[in-house]
Amino acid sequence: MKRLSALASAIVPAPVIADVGCDHGIIAGYCARSKIAERVIASDVSDACLDKARKALVGLDNVEFVCCDGIGFRCDEAVIAGMGGKLVCGILDRARADNFLPNTLVVMPHRDVDAVRRKLAELGYTVEADFMIEDKNRFYSVIRARQSEIPHEFSELQCLYGVFFEQKSDILRAYLIHQYNTYSVAPERNADKLSSLRAALRFQSEDGRATDI
Repeated sequence: MKRLSALASAIVPAPVIADVGCDHGIIAGYCARSKIAERVIASDVSDACLDKARKALVGLDNVEFVCCDGIGFRCDEAVIAGMGGKLVCGILDRARADNFLPNTLVVMPHRDVDAVRRKLAELGYTVEADFMIEDKNRFYSVIRARQSEIPHEFSELQCLYGVFFEQKSDILRAYLIHQYNTYSVAPERNADKLSSLRAALRFQSEDGRATDI
């Protein structure tokens, strides 16, 4: 449940919040019961998927169930979790094409997080929160972004390791060391990755050196 708690902590009040790819509707239920939204949309790609959420959220009259692939409706805030980053990017591209991009996004991709950060910048979002958690020996990034008229460009290290990677974080440091040890098995093939990891680790050490590697 650590992942769900972290995801919930990033959600901000909004009139209409959507739980995209809702599965059992846990996030939709949280938004509906906590009253942080006037209306909650629980969406998933098929009626069979939505049935799980319908059963779990019986009695909540402020929840609407929508069968669609991605964001096929208007909402103020969309929560997207439980899928890979490239799939998230595809959802956002289709939402842009259909003029359904929400003002606020809360995302937790399982992989290819750098692709999501690049996509957010491309779509004109500014990142308000970007933090990492560890759950069952796996690392997850939680990102909240809001549409902005001021273009926001991220450095390569920000795309790879988080917009606020320079801020001290025990979890991020552990992740960077884990990644470094993984890629060190084949240092010549992974020279670029190891170089960027060393650069990021310098911000996580007390003296500006990557002392653990």
